[in-house]
Amino acid sequence: MKSPQIERLNQNYYHVQMSCGSPCQIHHFLAKDKQTDDATQEFIAIDAQRNCLIETDSEQNKITARQLNSQKRHTLISTQHPIFQKVPIFDIAQYTVFQGSSYFDQNGNLILVADEIDDQKKFKKIFPNPCKL
Repeated sequence: MKSPQIERLNQNYYHVQMSCGSPCQIHHFLAKDKQTDDATQEFIAIDAQRNCLIETDSEQNKITARQLNSQKRHTLISTQHPIFQKVPIFDIAQYTVFQGSSYFDQNGNLILVADEIDDQKKFKKIFPNPCKL
């Protein structure tokens, strides 16, 4: 694995990103208490204020939201939904087209963005309060 990138997410978590080859990557969320650590291999975005993690499930073809250290996932949308017809979503590593461009606004809404579509067009969809807090 390559050297990790480490950033403080909030008072309770550090976000550690490691690459293990293309497109392989691991995102660890290390908790202060060490009992609520979490990880994902299909990271899209995280809301640091609400600990809301957005990730893909490439096997189930869906984008999900969940709280860190929780297995209760909310399905936001299928990656096979017609809305994604012009979005280049790969069979594996479905997160790649959304990662780095998707984000949360100040109200905790997910702004799901896909870059690099036809070198000009961008896909954008808003999901209000995706972790249902």
